[in-house]
Amino acid sequence: MDFKNSFRDIQYSVFVNASKEGEDFTPYRLTILKYTIVIGLVSIPFVAVLRNILLGQTKIALFSVVAELLLFVAYIFFKLKNFAFSRAFVITGVFTILVGILVQDVHYNYMWFALFPAVAFVLFPAGIALGASIIFGAAIVFIEFVLHGRAFWLKFYYVQEVLIFYCFMVFGGYLYSKILEEHELILQRLATKDMLTGAYNRWKFLEDFESEFERARRYNYPISLIMFDIDHFKKVNDTYGHDAGDRVLKKIAKIVKDSIRKVDTLVRWGGEEFIIFLPNTKKEGAAVLAEKIRQNIEKANFDEVGKVTVSFGVAQLEKNDTIDDLLKKVDKVLYKAKREGRNRVEVAP
Repeated sequence: MDFKNSFRDIQYSVFVNASKEGEDFTPYRLTILKYTIVIGLVSIPFVAVLRNILLGQTKIALFSVVAELLLFVAYIFFKLKNFAFSRAFVITGVFTILVGILVQDVHYNYMWFALFPAVAFVLFPAGIALGASIIFGAAIVFIEFVLHGRAFWLKFYYVQEVLIFYCFMVFGGYLYSKILEEHELILQRLATKDMLTGAYNRWKFLEDFESEFERARRYNYPISLIMFDIDHFKKVNDTYGHDAGDRVLKKIAKIVKDSIRKVDTLVRWGGEEFIIFLPNTKKEGAAVLAEKIRQNIEKANFDEVGKVTVSFGVAQLEKNDTIDDLLKKVDKVLYKAKREGRNRVEVAP
C-alpha cells in the first residue's frame, strides 16, 4: 500500500466535509496577510520607533521606520490585489526590524527573531519560507560574530541559545506550511475534480470553456464536444447496487482518459453523463474518436455487471453559435442516439 497516497485520500475525505462547512485555506492565508500588515502599521510606530528612541536605541528605531514604509507599500499592493508583492514587502519589513536588533546589539531582544519564520511560513510556500529563514539565520550568526566586539565565548553563548530556539521555530513552521499546502491542493482538487472519476466537474469546465470559446472565435480554430451517456445505468444501480455503479463510472472514465489526447478534457456533466472537450478538432475527427471509445467500452468487461454500452453525441462550434447553442446541439444529438437504439454515435449536421 502507498502510505502517502492513502494519507492524502484520508485528508481528501475529511476536507470534503470541511469544504461543505465553508472552510477555505487560501482566504485564510490572505486574511493573515491583511491583519499582519494592519497590526504592523499600527504597532511599529509606538512599539518599535518611539519606545526605542526613548531607550536611546536609535539604530533599531531607524530600521523600524524603514520597516514601516515597507509595510505601507505592502498595504498598497494588497489593496491592488497584488498579493505576491504584498507578501514580499511584509517579509522584507520584518527582516529589516530584526536586522536593526542585531545591529543595535541588544541581545535581550533576540527572542523577536522567532517572528521571522513564523511570518514567513504563514505567508509563503514552504520552500521559499525555508530558504528565507536559513538566510536570516545566517545573518544572525554573521552579525553576531563579525560586527560585535564581545569575547568569542559570549558570542557563542548568545548564538547557540538563539539558534536552538530559532531552529525549532523553523522546523515547526516548515511542518505547518507543508500541511497547509496539502490542504490547499485538496481543496483545489475539490473545486475542480469529480471525486469518483477524477474527471473535471461541470463548474470547472464552464469556467475554462468560456475562455477557450473566446480564443476559438478570435483565431478561428474549430472546437468540438462529445457528450456521452451510459445506457440503462439506472438498471445497473438497481440490479447490482450503487457500489457496482460507481465502479462502472470509474472504469469508463479510465477508458476515456486512456483514449483522448492530453489537450482534451473529460468532464462529468452530471450523473452518468459526460462531456469530452476537444480543442482544435473538427466534428469528423471527434466522431472517429467517439466511435473508438464506444468500441473500447463495448469490449470491456465490468466484473459482475458484465457488458456496458454508451451512447454518443458529437457537435462542432459553428460560426454564429454561443456556448449554450453548442451544448444544446450536442445534447440533442446524444438523445437522438439513445432514441435510435443506443450504443451508437450521432453527429450534429
